[in-house]
Amino acid sequence: MVLFLIPSLYFKLILNDRAHSLLINRFFLIVEFILLSEFFACYLRLKAKHLFRVVSCILFIIFSFIDYYNAKTSVEFSFIPLVVECLFFVLVIVYFFYEKLQYSVSTPILHTAEFWISVAFLLFFSGNFFLFLFSKSSLNDPGFREQYVVIYGSVTIIKDVLLSVAIVIRAYLNEGENRLGKNIDIDLGSFYPLNKNTNPKPQ
Repeated sequence: MVLFLIPSLYFKLILNDRAHSLLINRFFLIVEFILLSEFFACYLRLKAKHLFRVVSCILFIIFSFIDYYNAKTSVEFSFIPLVVECLFFVLVIVYFFYEKLQYSVSTPILHTAEFWISVAFLLFFSGNFFLFLFSKSSLNDPGFREQYVVIYGSVTIIKDVLLSVAIVIRAYLNEGENRLGKNIDIDLGSFYPLNKNTNPKPQ
């Protein structure tokens, strides 16, 4: 995210070039979509998941650039790709949980990092779906802009907290696996219960 945030702020705040700033944001949206698609494809059991991932990414890229070039002006931010992304990943995450309920696993789902990551993005995308949906027509309203900042900021903070929980759980699981994988090397010595001398001399 930092790789896109820094040049976006540079074009917007320093060069006052909003058109290129929005273009960078559009590239960030595409990269985010591809990375999240790749992540969930690793955990889904769907037979055609790789084909579905490739097709969905290609369609989203094409749609994003068509939407960008069809915008009324080059400095107008379009919320439509954000709405599409939110709806897509809400459906994907719901299906992810559906699959988890269908299969019995040895590790409780609450002890897996992918569960907390999925919950984080489910809250993020579902919380922002209607916000992005009504932003195009209501963003000029000062009251809506204040609500936008509060809702988006709150949902983003919750998402980041849950992602931090996922990192902690993943680190804890890795530490536990490393601990269990180590060989125990303990020399207990020899035990001769019938001899008075507990440490017999070697012959």
